[in-house]
Amino acid sequence: LQEALKSRNITTRSTATQPLLPDPSARILLGDDDNMLYFPTLVLYPLTLQSDFISKLREDELLAQRLLDMLPPPWDGPREYEYTPAAVECYMETAAGGLVKVGKKVPVGKVLGSGKVDVVDGVVRVLVVPREKSAKWIEEFKAAKR
Repeated sequence: LQEALKSRNITTRSTATQPLLPDPSARILLGDDDNMLYFPTLVLYPLTLQSDFISKLREDELLAQRLLDMLPPPWDGPREYEYTPAAVECYMETAAGGLVKVGKKVPVGKVLGSGKVDVVDGVVRVLVVPREKSAKWIEEFKAAKR
């Protein structure tokens, strides 16, 4: 597993506080048959304090495909529908504490291997924000980090 992560330029780090996951046995896996990495993934909706959990997100998967299955979430609607695949933007927090926008048509492994994002405590974190509210949310995120 460590060799597979290193060969893909994916960095990991641990913190003192392990995340509380819906599946406590979820961990990064290397597929026996396909040699693909699978990541437990928290999909966070910071404006609503909601979340979803993907126990195995394959490194070559596109966020767009997963979002088609997940959005709109049951708590979004019936009038709002701000969280549809076409109406949201996805972000990951960088190792330096900033944000990187994640293209919905970019494989997750490519983002993780960019050298900008760490897999923290063995979990990938994707932040999902309605496009119309993303600029304000990014400003607030940066202000909170200062």
